[in-house]
Amino acid sequence: MSFALTIAGSDPSGGAGVQSDLRTFDRFDVSGTSVVTVLTEQNSSGVIDAHVVSHEIVLGQLNALLTDSLPSATKIGVLSSAKHVEVVADRLSQVRATNIVLDPVLTSSSGYEFLDAAGQNALIDTLFPMCTLITPNIPEAHQLYNLRNPRCNCSLMPTIADWFLDTGCFAVLIKGGHSDGDCTDTLYTRSGNVEFVSNRIDTPHTHGTGCLLSASITALLSRGLDLESAVRRAKHTVQAALTSPRVMGKARGYPMPSPYITTALALSTHGEAAMTRAIHGLYVVTDTQLRPSRSLESIVSAAITGGATLIQIRDKTSSTQQLVESVRELMSECTAHGIQLIVNDRVDVALASGASGVHLGPNDMLPVDARRILGKEAVIGASVASVVEAAAAAPYVSYFGVGAIYGTTTKADAGVPIGLERIAEITRAFPDIPIVAIGGIKLENVDAVLAAGASAIAVVSAVVCADDMTQAVQEFVIKIRHSTMDKSLPDRAD
Repeated sequence: MSFALTIAGSDPSGGAGVQSDLRTFDRFDVSGTSVVTVLTEQNSSGVIDAHVVSHEIVLGQLNALLTDSLPSATKIGVLSSAKHVEVVADRLSQVRATNIVLDPVLTSSSGYEFLDAAGQNALIDTLFPMCTLITPNIPEAHQLYNLRNPRCNCSLMPTIADWFLDTGCFAVLIKGGHSDGDCTDTLYTRSGNVEFVSNRIDTPHTHGTGCLLSASITALLSRGLDLESAVRRAKHTVQAALTSPRVMGKARGYPMPSPYITTALALSTHGEAAMTRAIHGLYVVTDTQLRPSRSLESIVSAAITGGATLIQIRDKTSSTQQLVESVRELMSECTAHGIQLIVNDRVDVALASGASGVHLGPNDMLPVDARRILGKEAVIGASVASVVEAAAAAPYVSYFGVGAIYGTTTKADAGVPIGLERIAEITRAFPDIPIVAIGGIKLENVDAVLAAGASAIAVVSAVVCADDMTQAVQEFVIKIRHSTMDKSLPDRAD
């Protein structure tokens, strides 16, 4: 198991500082160690007072930990003196620490000043050049820039970001939570910049949001993710956590990350790549009501023989016992062919039968609850029709089911067609989560659907109602294979 180190202040209210960081590390299955720099007196209303830990004690804590083992990533939060900064920079430099994430907390959200100008100058000179990532919000970015450029009074973020990069850090993430409109965080590196846009969540319970973001990035770097992926997944985590805050005091609560994060939690880069490959190709949805003369077994057999990559069991008529038994038998055959078998709607059936996972509609169990029940290895898909719906599901799902793309008569509640642009919108917002497109997809529009950003094509009647189901599956598989979006699909149709 990987582990990370946090160097930060103590928050007795639990919303920020080392308490938040260690909780966040644990959510990502990362072991955490900590060095305390400041003992605060604070509650949900804000910081009342703070007591700086001497730099000798900070050094003693660092020595005790770093002579025992080295973290795979380190998050730095509150430092309250130039001596703090120098001790931390010197000790991390000695052990050649990597994946250093600095959240430059200069003042608490309630207005308490933690680091004076001398400390900020030391931060810039000694710690900035060592950092993989610095995560200031807009006021912090301005304050640090203006400290060194007092006559410039620049407000252009790209210019300020360039200054950060010139100090020697690898990247800077300027957080846009203090701006008007949507919350756009921008990651700047020497090779370019990436924007992470999210809808603003109207909540007063934002205590420790910066700690949660930087600690999430640190944990994901510790697990081996590249920086851009770590930032994107951490951002998803914060968005979801803001919708489920922990409120214990009389004032502000803090965002609470779910312990069942999967999109944000990469078990390994190899495992992530394997999952992405699995959600590709042709996704066949069974529906015996469309052709009552055809059995569930015959549809699944045709899908396997034809070369489908995923199969979803949609059965609204069988009893729970019958469905569990059927899925259990079919799962054995699908496993032998390396195919994911997913149950529509029924988390209980997926759990009892040992299916690969479940697909959830808007009126089914919430993805977070399904993840809690099925565990982090299960494939969980969710039907979404917008970026907002996708954002709520993102931390817990393995893929999005997006549709109806062209409209469909297979499902009465499918709604009006949403078109290809919706696939593109969701792909731009969540590029690391595969999309399964569904609804009115035929051979002639497969290329357009894949070009819009879909990873897989889901079909129902195009296979179930075909004269020759196996041939229909093969035609889709060949079409997908030849598409410019999926040249690497394995040849399984022969």
